[in-house]
Amino acid sequence: MKRILLLSFLLLSGWAHGQVFRAEVTGGIVGSQISGDELSGFNKAGIYAGLGVRTSVNQEFDLGFRIIYFQKGSRKRLKSEEPDSGFYLLRLNYFEIPLTLRYAISKSFYVEAGPSMGFLINSSEQDEQGELTYRRPFSDYDLSFMGSFGYTITKNLDFNLGYYQSIVPIREHASGAIYRLNQGQYSSVLTFTLLYTFKSNREEKPSEEK
Repeated sequence: MKRILLLSFLLLSGWAHGQVFRAEVTGGIVGSQISGDELSGFNKAGIYAGLGVRTSVNQEFDLGFRIIYFQKGSRKRLKSEEPDSGFYLLRLNYFEIPLTLRYAISKSFYVEAGPSMGFLINSSEQDEQGELTYRRPFSDYDLSFMGSFGYTITKNLDFNLGYYQSIVPIREHASGAIYRLNQGQYSSVLTFTLLYTFKSNREEKPSEEK
């Protein structure tokens, strides 16, 4: 994991060096769910936080690279009024590396899309009896496709509504069965974030008097 993060940082630094780029800091909350767990709804809250850089391709398109701490999972609350109700909580913590292409719809609105590679840090799974010790392992990686819609609040601050959908299974079904495109369990995540963009590294400066 340390090697992956170091490589990501070096790539980030190398790509940014010599380019006209803008550094970003982002943070917010997420709602997530896991397919195949017989639950529905984005009931597992989590944290989304990280940094990145963005560079312009032309007046309409930007390319972006981010390193994100991303909490995913699934949750079912125990309902005391329902005697047969059960509790379930799955926590999945990732370092996520999304590569994004941004298209400016107007001065205030834009859309982003691209692949996102997640590296699993740790996981935990529990029910009403406590931690589940005998459970199916999760993949160390989560390849997703992300799309988002952004609104520019101020010159440097944006609100972003995003959606991440894994395109490879994060683990097998309990039965081990597969059917066509359904190869196992997949994660789906809604993100609600704020994005702060710093000034360009090549912002024009006043010329010095000779």
